[in-house]
Amino acid sequence: MIYMEISDEKLWESCLKGDKEAFRELYCRFYALLRNYGIKLLPDKNLVEDCVQDIFINLIQNHTSLSPTANVRGYLLKALRHKLYDTIEKNRKMEDVSLYEDVFQVDELFSRIALDTTDTDDRVKLLMKALTKLSPHQREIIYLYYVNELGHNEIAGILGINYQSSKNLLSRTLRKLRRWFSLEL
Repeated sequence: MIYMEISDEKLWESCLKGDKEAFRELYCRFYALLRNYGIKLLPDKNLVEDCVQDIFINLIQNHTSLSPTANVRGYLLKALRHKLYDTIEKNRKMEDVSLYEDVFQVDELFSRIALDTTDTDDRVKLLMKALTKLSPHQREIIYLYYVNELGHNEIAGILGINYQSSKNLLSRTLRKLRRWFSLEL
């Protein structure tokens, strides 16, 4: 079977049956996304890469206990977020490490915005400054919504909040950015 041509959901179904090639394709499709998201949560690249690999190892080992999902990307992002939290809890000796320690550096957000804008560098610099004033949770929702292009249902699942809370958080964040921008311009 040619896995590159099938949907994530069909690929997931093949994984549930224990198909090793399907797991390989799933890993190839989602590794970069998971790694990038994990590094935004925790700047320790090696730990993040280990956690991503652990997720896939657990999927392979426990494929019989998994259930179908209509949102593979959201499932994997949420699994990584939980794995990182669990790993940090188990490694208390890393006391100074936090999932929200200066996370969601704005560089990736800005590079995406800079590509989409025809405005001057001053506006981009203002936006960069504004994004640094957001809380880590606010930067995370901007990252998930605009960079990863996730919907509110997916974001809610990843962050462990309900759909309306996801919408409210994004709305408040955008309002804060607009307010800050109006003061600076």
